[in-house]
Amino acid sequence: MSIGQRIFKLRRERNMSQAELAQRAGLKAPAISQYESGQRSPSFESLLKLSSALGIPSDYLLKGEEIASSEGGDALSKLITHIAGLLTFDKREVLLDYALLLLEGGKKRLNVPYYTDVRSYADYAFGQESDGELPVNLDRILEQFQVQVYEAELEQGEGLLVKGQQRMIILDPKQQNLQRRRFTTATLIGHLLIPWHMDTVYYARSGSSFKTRDTLAMEATHFAACLLMPRDILKRDLQASSVSLEVLQILAVEKYDVSVFAMANSLVDLYPDRFAVVQSDGNNIMKTFQGQRPIKKVIDPRSLAAGFYRTLPNKSEIRTTKLDESIWFKDGRPGAFVLEESIYDPTLGTVLTLLTVI
Repeated sequence: MSIGQRIFKLRRERNMSQAELAQRAGLKAPAISQYESGQRSPSFESLLKLSSALGIPSDYLLKGEEIASSEGGDALSKLITHIAGLLTFDKREVLLDYALLLLEGGKKRLNVPYYTDVRSYADYAFGQESDGELPVNLDRILEQFQVQVYEAELEQGEGLLVKGQQRMIILDPKQQNLQRRRFTTATLIGHLLIPWHMDTVYYARSGSSFKTRDTLAMEATHFAACLLMPRDILKRDLQASSVSLEVLQILAVEKYDVSVFAMANSLVDLYPDRFAVVQSDGNNIMKTFQGQRPIKKVIDPRSLAAGFYRTLPNKSEIRTTKLDESIWFKDGRPGAFVLEESIYDPTLGTVLTLLTVI
């Protein structure tokens, strides 16, 4: 039986139209028709979405392993199966929830405590599953919650979480930066552990994680930051009176195994009245993580960040100076200054700037 035939068979068994399956899988309706007719083969990512939407183990569509036959059994089981087939998909989900409730020990949710804030879930994962060690051992957390990790090229984003009968994370091999992959993985763990994140499929890093306006994506990003850089420990390491870009660089590499940008963002999160972070490529601001002071949208040519591109260094270099606030802040005050620390990364061709209000 071909992949298209399996999709057709399962969809018909569940009384789902092509449009309904497409909606639940996050795909377009014409794609389902093309898959079933054999005109087009679904990508690895699409197969994962379809498996979750159809409520089957991913191996059935991914590897062609047939689902065990349901023939036989007592008359009552057959009647229940028949009635379930007459229900809409939404009502079958309600029936499943009730069946799980009736099972002794049957649990739909992960076995984690109840919290109402994202940081508490991150602190739980760090304290209970990583033994309080730094850098955080994400492999141990994934093993604890029975999450399998695979690599495959994705159509969007750098990572994908599937919360079906099997929990799995897909990472795009095109992204080779280890710290970025760690943050992506931690973000997807956040989508898994936060109980009100109830979708079966989540992406991470479709563009910049820190620029997203999606509430759930922002919560998962915050979870990742709190998991990889636990706030109680971070506060002890980052004293607002003595922190510098050089200190952030050392801690990011030697203790937390995160990017300097992520470390700097967490500093702003801790002390929004003192710091701001900007990533730029000469004249254009690519990313900002501002605190309580609004950042200008264009790089001022008098800044160190712009100065790097007049004479590009061959290796990483940090430059520091004191400038008028108006060079960086929209609400710059007359006679007030800001400390600019900028570092150029020749491998990325970008500048990371830490601004400290003096």
